[in-house]
Amino acid sequence: MGDAGAQALAALKEAPKLHTLFLDLVGTEVGNAGAQPLAALKEAPSLHTLHLNLEDTLMGDAGAQALAALKEAPKLHTLFLDLVGTEVGNAGAQPLAALKEAPSLHTLHLNLEDTKVGNAGAQALAALKEAPKLHTLFLYLRFTEVGNAG
Repeated sequence: MGDAGAQALAALKEAPKLHTLFLDLVGTEVGNAGAQPLAALKEAPSLHTLHLNLEDTLMGDAGAQALAALKEAPKLHTLFLDLVGTEVGNAGAQPLAALKEAPSLHTLHLNLEDTKVGNAGAQALAALKEAPKLHTLFLYLRFTEVGNAG
């Protein structure tokens, strides 16, 4: 499955009663172009829990930037975003810090293990502390380029 498949899955946003969605796209060819339609899931009217596993995909910074739009999902309170082993770096991590603006988000599981995220990305993600409703945060930065200054 690739970006065209992600485009097709974006139609799930039209399910009026869908409140929990687990999308496991591990190892697929979904890349930056596929992130835009996946971010459109923010328009699902009842979605409150989203588990989006994009481990070992072709996702990069532009894809992470697109996924940051999930902050606009009005009822989303739990988000699992798994980007392990992707090409996401600082330019992708920085926009993900905008998830702090999500109006209902109280649980965030952000896995950036084995990515190109460095000190600047880690420092940007520290802004998640400002999220008004966030009470549970899992932030994985193992095997990244984060050093002592991050």
